Amino acid sequence: MKKKKHEEHENMERWLVSYADFITLLFAFFVVMYSTSSVREGKFRAVADSLNSAFHPIIAHSASNIRLSSKASGSEMFDIGLPLYKKLTANINTEDNPGGMKVIRDNRGVVIRISESLAFETGQSELLPEFRETLDHIAGLIIDAPNAILVEGHTDNIPIKTPFYPSNWELSATRATQIVRYFTTQHGMTPDRFSVAGYAEFRPIAVNDTLEGRAKNRRVEIVLLNPPEEKADPEFNPFPPPRGPDGSGADMKNPRSD
Repeated sequence: MKKKKHEEHENMERWLVSYADFITLLFAFFVVMYSTSSVREGKFRAVADSLNSAFHPIIAHSASNIRLSSKASGSEMFDIGLPLYKKLTANINTEDNPGGMKVIRDNRGVVIRISESLAFETGQSELLPEFRETLDHIAGLIIDAPNAILVEGHTDNIPIKTPFYPSNWELSATRATQIVRYFTTQHGMTPDRFSVAGYAEFRPIAVNDTLEGRAKNRRVEIVLLNPPEEKADPEFNPFPPPRGPDGSGADMKNPRSD
């Protein structure tokens, strides 16, 4: 009897060993899970901090630079091109000017606006002989200016369709190109100063409902561009408010004014 009781006592204690092993494994499992989650959280925080430190200062720095630059140049910005404007005005906007050409200023820079009647035959892009003399005069005035130059071609809204010019796009772009080619080949002006744009009838300065309005729209413009930093808008907001549900904004249908 004594031996049997001793065996029962041993059998009752064996489950404690298995239970202890189970608890140990369960503890180890939770330790592994916790350490894994901690590593992931640490990595996530490190990445988040890195992104925040990388991008946040750039945005703040850029915005502050824009504001400071705008405040510094807002009142002076329009005066930087003033000497060039005065020079061209004194030589072009004169009583001896037969008409069809004038100098203006807008947000792009100093603009020499030339009527089609002074430069080309209707529907053609070949430079008129007398207009070549005008371009010679203009070249002498702008050749030493540091500005980049954009030459734009514009037409009225009367369609054109010829073998050479399927539409007003081709006509306006070819006219602008002819002027650039004359400056570069006849006066040695460096080609990398120039860019060309043909706007067809889509940048009017007058209505196309009258003969006078269409005549004003048929033109080329030689634009001596402001340097990039001069184009800063004093009211520029790097984070503009969203538009309203009606998409209200600038009226693109109104023509540019003189």
